[in-house]
Amino acid sequence: MATPINELQSLGETWPGLANLTQSIFAALGGHGFRNAFRLDHSRSTCLLLIDGLGWNLLQAHARHAPFLASLMQPDSHFKVGFPATTATSLASVTSGLGSGAHGIVGCGFALDEQTELSPLTWTTSPLQVEAQASVAPPPEAFIVPVDAWSQAAAQGVAISTVMLGRYANSDFSRAIYKAGTILPAPAYDAYPQLINAALAVPGPAFCFAYFGDLDFAGHLFGPGSEGWLKQLAIADQLAQAIARRLPEQARMMVIADHGMQALDSEQVHDFDLDPVLQEGVRAMAGDIRARYLYTHEHQQDRVHERWQNRLGDQYRVLSKAQAIAKGLFGDVLLSQAEARIGDLIVIPSGAGGIIRSEVEKHASQWRGHHGALTDEDQLVPLLMCSGHG
Repeated sequence: MATPINELQSLGETWPGLANLTQSIFAALGGHGFRNAFRLDHSRSTCLLLIDGLGWNLLQAHARHAPFLASLMQPDSHFKVGFPATTATSLASVTSGLGSGAHGIVGCGFALDEQTELSPLTWTTSPLQVEAQASVAPPPEAFIVPVDAWSQAAAQGVAISTVMLGRYANSDFSRAIYKAGTILPAPAYDAYPQLINAALAVPGPAFCFAYFGDLDFAGHLFGPGSEGWLKQLAIADQLAQAIARRLPEQARMMVIADHGMQALDSEQVHDFDLDPVLQEGVRAMAGDIRARYLYTHEHQQDRVHERWQNRLGDQYRVLSKAQAIAKGLFGDVLLSQAEARIGDLIVIPSGAGGIIRSEVEKHASQWRGHHGALTDEDQLVPLLMCSGHG
């Protein structure tokens, strides 16, 4: 069921959830100046395992394929991640403790300037329009402007580390968001438990973040709930159990996700590349298929807004940038330079729709699974916890 746009301001103090979860973890580790919105109990050390794409509804529906994770589920052990519900944004919220408007990575792709789109996961730029000349990608280390939560915690003596597969360890995106602590590259997932154990078994408070990305990849290609997706869910479940078994005594493990996922309903999908009505007045488009940014020609915003809402109907919400910011979708944009990156209009499906581009984004338009919007399928993720017993 979709979350109505007009209820965003009543979602409570855990919105955006990933940013507040990070704040809560460091507060529970004894850090100063962090809000414990999740009311976590004190912990000497914490492992945060993020399983990319593991929505709460998906875990509930396929719990028998993940017996360990299912054993940790409670009726209320879930939360909403924030907007847009996409990997680059969510990982930056985890590491910064800030909403997307504050850390500035506002989607899987967004306007860097009038001519340039930045794709943060690959840290590459491309022309925002066909005839444009793209700028070079900015230095990743300086992209997030406000002081991030991990750096604040590290300055207070928390030992911070990140365990990820080696192929991600030296990427520009990793340099942009993992600015504090040590990156511990792993040759394969089976190396995670020992690396995490060593990272947490130190004197004083410790925090170790671990990332599993293959479930999201399978969900995009084959669809959530598919045979390929279920295979990766089983692998993630076995990894979580192996990490839990190697936790130091009194250490806490938390298992979360960065977003959920759902298969698109073809009857609710609109193809921008094949629809002249949608193209009129639009200078460029970026963002996720379920969280689109429209950059309009000068003096065309209001007309495009009305045209798109009429064309898409009740299955979508089209918001102006001002409306979206006022409703709190992006958190505090005053802390960063992100306002110019957000589209003049934001297009969000309230059901299982999406705005594809069959000619410009051929591969993504053919994916089975998508995310980014405000529905429970996109937003709700698990918050599962267990403790080490030595």
